[in-house]
Amino acid sequence: MIKYERDPKLIRKTSIAAIRDTLNLNSPDSPEQQLLIHMILAYGDEAIASDTLISESAIKSGLCALKKNANILCDSKMVAEGLKQSDLKKEPICLTDKPSVISQAKSKKLTRAMVAVENWKRFAEGSIVLIGNEATALLRLMELIETGDIDKPALIIGMPQGYFGATEAKQYLWENHQQFDIPCITIQGTTGGSTLTAAAMNNLIQLDKGIFL
Repeated sequence: MIKYERDPKLIRKTSIAAIRDTLNLNSPDSPEQQLLIHMILAYGDEAIASDTLISESAIKSGLCALKKNANILCDSKMVAEGLKQSDLKKEPICLTDKPSVISQAKSKKLTRAMVAVENWKRFAEGSIVLIGNEATALLRLMELIETGDIDKPALIIGMPQGYFGATEAKQYLWENHQQFDIPCITIQGTTGGSTLTAAAMNNLIQLDKGIFL
């Protein structure tokens, strides 16, 4: 018989201790450190710590938005399905599969994610935006914010992945978030995805409930 640990609580505790040791973190963790640990647990690679960017008031803004029962806007079903929805007061909003969005995307020759963002306008004010798949969604959101055609969210967690536009979209978010007065959490380079984006949001949900790793 193969000998291995079966206790999920002990596995998690040991994993967290290993991450803290690797990153030279000392308890008690800051909220930012909690966020990093949660993301690394989900992703399985501590190297993302050096690439993760958290603006000064990002976690505070996210927690305030949760207390106000803010809308949570997702660029894909994968992001929405990665959230601990049982701990949310509102169901996350994802519009990419709506027939009207699909139809508009075809007629405009745009990605569905871009059209979905355009349809976020009545939900956007004070929301938490989660973009983990589509760089075009993040770029379109920034365009609409820049032109004043959409209300400002309370927080953008922008972590699209890939080799076409993702690096540039996240760089644009980070370089302009202060100008737009919108806190953000992002990650440099091609790394990202729905798992990391949902993990960051799930950590905020835990912090809001007073649960610490």
